[in-house]
Amino acid sequence: MHIETIELPASGYGTSSPTLTTYIQDNLASQEDRLRPAVVICPGGAYRMCSDREAEPIALAWVARGFQTVVLDYTVFDEDEASPLLPHPQRDLAHAVATVRAHAGAWHVDPERIAMLGCSAGGHLCASYSRVMRDPAFAAELGLSCDDMAVSAQVLCYPVIDFTCGWPSDAAYAHRLDPTEALAHAQDLVDAATPRTFLWHTATDATVPVANAYRYAEALASHGVDHECHVFHRGRHGLSLATAQTGEDDLHRDAHIAAWLDLAAEWLEEGWA
Repeated sequence: MHIETIELPASGYGTSSPTLTTYIQDNLASQEDRLRPAVVICPGGAYRMCSDREAEPIALAWVARGFQTVVLDYTVFDEDEASPLLPHPQRDLAHAVATVRAHAGAWHVDPERIAMLGCSAGGHLCASYSRVMRDPAFAAELGLSCDDMAVSAQVLCYPVIDFTCGWPSDAAYAHRLDPTEALAHAQDLVDAATPRTFLWHTATDATVPVANAYRYAEALASHGVDHECHVFHRGRHGLSLATAQTGEDDLHRDAHIAAWLDLAAEWLEEGWA
C-alpha cells in the first residue's frame, strides 16, 4: 500500500494548506487489470479542525473492503480571517475528487465508482458539495470541469445538514461560516441529480440532532433520489467506527452501531452492480 500526502492548491483562506493523504493498494499480479472503487473521506471537527478519529481509521476500514481511499484535510475556520469560511472547503473537496480522477489509471480506480464520505461537519461539506460540484461556474473558478469534480455516491455519518437545526449553537459562528446562507441549508440543495446517499445518525445525538438526518432524508425522498437512512436508537455524537479502533471510552464503542460500515459498503456495491 502506498501512503502519500499531496498538497492541494491553496485556498486563499487562513494560513494552512489543504492536503490529501492517500491509501492506495497495489493489485495482485493475478488481478493486474482490477479497477477498485474509491472513497474521499472528509473528517468532522466543527469546521474548526479535521478529526484524526474520523480520518485514517475510517480510511483503513474501507481499504480492508477493497477500496482505494483518500483523506481530505480541508480548510477550516480561522479567527483572524474577516472573510467567510465557506465555500473554501468545498473548493478543497473539488480539488480532491479531481486528483483522484486524474490518477485513476495509476491508482487502479474505476472512475464510475468514486464516492465521498463525511462525518459531522464533514457531512455538511459533502452534502453541500453534491450540489456545487454540478455548477459550471464553480468548476470554472477552479480551472476544472463538472466531470472532473463528479462523484456517484455519498455516505453521510451523523451529518450537519442545516445550520438552524441545533448546530452551530452560536448564531454568530454560523454567520462567520456562511453569511449569505448559500450553503447553510443542505436539504434545500437537493434535487433529482443529487448523488445517491447513505446516511446514518443516532437518535440521542446531543451535539448534532438527528433532525438533521431526517430533513435530508425527506429532501432526498421528495426528489426521488436513491437513499438509505439508518437511525440507531442510542449513541453519542462523533462515534466514527464505533469500535475500539476509534473509541476513546465505552461511550464511543457500540457493536450495534459499528454495523454501519458494512451496511454502507453493501449499499454502495449494490448500487454500482
